[in-house]
Formats: sequence, C-alpha cells, structure tokens
Amino acid sequence: MKTISRILFVIVVCIAFQAKAQTVSFTYDGDGNMTQRKVLSLGGPSGMKAEHKDTLSAAPVSDIIGVQKITIYPVPTKGIFQVAVTSIDWKQNNYFCIYSLSGAKLMQRKITNESTNVDISAYSSGTYLLDLFLGEKVSRWKVIKQ
Repeated sequence: MKTISRILFVIVVCIAFQAKAQTVSFTYDGDGNMTQRKVLSLGGPSGMKAEHKDTLSAAPVSDIIGVQKITIYPVPTKGIFQVAVTSIDWKQNNYFCIYSLSGAKLMQRKITNESTNVDISAYSSGTYLLDLFLGEKVSRWKVIKQ
C-alpha cells in the first residue's frame, strides 16, 4: 500500500511541475470566444535556475493572418518586447493596444514600422492582453511580464 501511495505522490508532483512549466496563449474571436490555444514555451528542468529558464523560454512566437506574419519576442518579457509584422498594408490603419486582464486600456500606439518595440516596464508583473489591429484584421495575444 505504501508503494502505491508513493507512486501516486510522484505522479501528482510530476504533473504539477509540468503544468507550471507551460506558457499558454489563447486566441479569441470578436465576441470573446476562444478560438485557439497554443503552448508558447516550456521551461527547462525543474532544478534549473530562473534566469536560465528565461533564456530558454524566450523564443519568438508567431502567427500568420492572411499574408501577414506576426512575431512577438521575447515571451515572457521583462518589460520590453518586439512586435514584428511582415507585409503590412501601409494604407490601412495599423495599431496595437495593451489591456490589463480587467479590460482597462493601458496603451495604444500606431504601428509605423515592420518592427515595433513595446515597453510595458512601467506596469507590474503579470499577464497583459495585446490586440494588433491591421486594417480590418485583429490578432489577440497574451503577454506575460516577469
């Protein structure tokens, strides 16, 4: 009986560490319904120091909308991250907004280059929502600030 208890304990602990190591992004439609779930990064071994985990998990994440490829780097961020969009139609109204999880708009900026730096270092650590408006298209992202 002790062996079964120990095995169950090890399984539960492993599942808990696996769940903590994932960063997940959700995509929502205009009505707020989730349309996509992506695992953005996985942390390293559980014994690894936090600063090394940041280096390993800070890979760019990207998505393609029509002919436009959107790339965000690094995720998670320490305060400044980059949004790169290829094939922008400069005749369209292109901008982004940052929202808190409660829905408060914290920032709105026009996209003037194919690569834009976004500085959220003035805000506390946590999860923020990023909406990219590329003409009539909207791409929604979650950004984690450490």
